[in-house]
Amino acid sequence: MGGDEPARVVLLGGYAAKSCPRVVHNEYDVTVPEVAWQPPADLQRLFDLGNEFESDVLARWAGLDLDGFVDLRRLDADKPAHIEATVEAMRGRAPVIVGGRLPDDVAGARTGKPDILLRQRDGAGYHPGDVKAHHVLGTRGTAAAVSTLRAPAHADASVVDAEARYRERDLVQLAHYWRMLEACGLQADRPWGAILGDDRPDDPVLVWFDLTEPRFRTFSRSQGSADRSALERYDHEHQFRVQVARRALERRGHEDDPEPLVVPIGHSECRTCQWAQVCVDTLPAADVSRELRGKLGVREYLALSDQGVRTVDELADIDTTALLAGEYGVQTAHLTNRAERLRRAVIAAQLARDGAVLRLKPDTVIDIPTADVEVDLDIEWGRQEHVYFWGLLVTDADGSRYVSFFDPDIDTAEAEAALARKCLGWLHELATRTVAAGRTMLVYHYWIPEPTKAREFLPLPDDASHPDRWVDLLPYVRGSVDSRYGHGLKLVAQNGPGYSWRDPDPGGLQSQDWLEQARHGAPTEREQARARLLAYNEDDVRATLAVRNWLRGMA
Repeated sequence: MGGDEPARVVLLGGYAAKSCPRVVHNEYDVTVPEVAWQPPADLQRLFDLGNEFESDVLARWAGLDLDGFVDLRRLDADKPAHIEATVEAMRGRAPVIVGGRLPDDVAGARTGKPDILLRQRDGAGYHPGDVKAHHVLGTRGTAAAVSTLRAPAHADASVVDAEARYRERDLVQLAHYWRMLEACGLQADRPWGAILGDDRPDDPVLVWFDLTEPRFRTFSRSQGSADRSALERYDHEHQFRVQVARRALERRGHEDDPEPLVVPIGHSECRTCQWAQVCVDTLPAADVSRELRGKLGVREYLALSDQGVRTVDELADIDTTALLAGEYGVQTAHLTNRAERLRRAVIAAQLARDGAVLRLKPDTVIDIPTADVEVDLDIEWGRQEHVYFWGLLVTDADGSRYVSFFDPDIDTAEAEAALARKCLGWLHELATRTVAAGRTMLVYHYWIPEPTKAREFLPLPDDASHPDRWVDLLPYVRGSVDSRYGHGLKLVAQNGPGYSWRDPDPGGLQSQDWLEQARHGAPTEREQARARLLAYNEDDVRATLAVRNWLRGMA
């Protein structure tokens, strides 16, 4: 550093180790232009939903009036006071601290604000916790450790019939806070951390994770692959980013500046990154990582580059078998599905080269079941996951008619069940009349939410209205159509049969906003939002019919 400029200290937050290292470089390299960035509307909705969930669940926790519960969120704007209050609360052995800020770990290059700090029940140390607006429990396991808001300590956790979902991104962030607790000497006896997810909106729980358990398959230069723990993953990624930041600090715009440790590489994170316009968007238009981004990960793109595959055209013409048998296969050995990922990337490259979004797979056979009466079904649910909308499109020789079971005010499991049974009962009556008339009937849906939700209301009649007899269109689409960007209903319907939604901004996240307006807006706003939801759902089921007819026409 030259002149009288103060030396800049590297302090990385809880997101750095799980984010792109080039982001860290951009933040510390003064030669990288600053960017003015406004998140896209759909991304802003995700941010808002996450913030809303965190605010609501912590407010609910605070409302329990637990002895020793400390809420420090109000101090967020005053860093020194925030740190001081957090340390004071920990020294005072508060059992629960939300919205705290730990002392900067200058030696370890760390700073951070864990959502939750939980004191071990029989000691003075703390476990880190975080709030995430997604599920952290699965259905396949039987030994997840779960504690309640009233008794949140790890020692109070009970084992439930569910799986604790070890998401690397979540647990790497917990590992960051664990290392910060160690640095100030206030860590618990064992490195466990908790995630408060949205699995049980009516009765939130904390799911506990062992940060030393080797859960994550990673690349290993000596072994090809190795299983590592969240702490091991964090330590490796954090230390690398510290090196990236310190190298970036050495760059002052002079001829003898050192080269960055990381260069721009396109991947899935770029689509939501504020730095994309001065980073990956500066790559050549034909660069394979820029064009394909989320199809492959950074290590896969680096392995392709090592083999001289750097452009879309080069990847489109590659022999995947030979590539996997060589050094590329060695460098991606930790990825159990690397062959399928590479195959999809090659298809995307071919479509990009040809300027296409979709194409029919060669020699494909399309044999979608048919019936005299065909029903397309689509459901909508709110932020608390209660289904408030069952929409159906009934098509027979006389044409198509739309039927809806819609109540935007549904906010309880009981009301959800009543609406579902009303729809499923109507569907059963339709099946009964159809059979009595000597005709056949099939119900179609796109992906699994509809039958999954319907099965919650068993027993159901054993006829065409039973979800076990419904037809999922998505496997037929995936089996017959190659896609550059995936097989979502809107992408396929718009680029295959050319179906258009009436709403200029259709989407699941948008419908969450419309639902809030339908519930809480002014009278005119409520009426408009309800009409918008009805049109959106009707367009969804008409789109599945359009896709089905399009595929049948292709056959």
